[in-house]
Amino acid sequence: MYTPNFSKKRNGVPVLSKNDIDIIGERFVTDFCPEAMKTPMAVDIDGFAQDYLGLQQDFQYLSHNGVYLGMMVFNDTSKVPIYDPNTKRAEYVTEKARTIIIDNLLLDDNQERRYRFTMGHEVAHDIFHSGYYGYNPSQATIFDGEITPMVQCRIDTTKSAKKLKAEWTDMDWMEWQANRFSSAILMPASMVRQLIASHPEEPSAFRAAYWVMSVVHTFIVSVKAAEIRLRDLWLISDFSKHDIENELTIFAK
Repeated sequence: MYTPNFSKKRNGVPVLSKNDIDIIGERFVTDFCPEAMKTPMAVDIDGFAQDYLGLQQDFQYLSHNGVYLGMMVFNDTSKVPIYDPNTKRAEYVTEKARTIIIDNLLLDDNQERRYRFTMGHEVAHDIFHSGYYGYNPSQATIFDGEITPMVQCRIDTTKSAKKLKAEWTDMDWMEWQANRFSSAILMPASMVRQLIASHPEEPSAFRAAYWVMSVVHTFIVSVKAAEIRLRDLWLISDFSKHDIENELTIFAK
């Protein structure tokens, strides 16, 4: 199994650029599913998480209002907070180390694309952030009660996105890294470029919208995730978000 090497701060937070994460993502895909690095296709994110990485998976209601989509549990614990819709109150459940918990709301048929991105996001926490969130039980101290051996991931990440990067906390950076990795493994950069190169028509807002939808259907991701990925790869940066969204209405009909 491929094991990435990357720099870390003294507190365990990785130091990773966009390109670093894209390269790591492609190396994982190459090792897990070589065919997906020859022909653009959807990566089996469940197989990658469970069969390749050996992660466990569980489904719970993580909140009363759907604010949390996923959670990564780093250590064995009996204190995983969930919401019980029957009693209408918060409860605790026991989970094993290296367990991904997905909110039950993402099991709806129309949530497959969001489910896939959330899985990729939680996988990234296991790969990159175990050194920060996890701890060695054999080195437990009286202060271990303060350690939170899990990370809950909110549906809304716009708060950190609106900050200047100079103001980002370690948590902001790790959430950004998890989002970037999910994009990198679900939409490998070289495969996105290969897909777009197969439609060499003259660039336009309509063509950019067409490329977005091609990424959506090929890699089974959301329109938002596809558009962000194409912008990050400088493939549709000549066109405004507004112009592309206007053209996307054509494909929604």
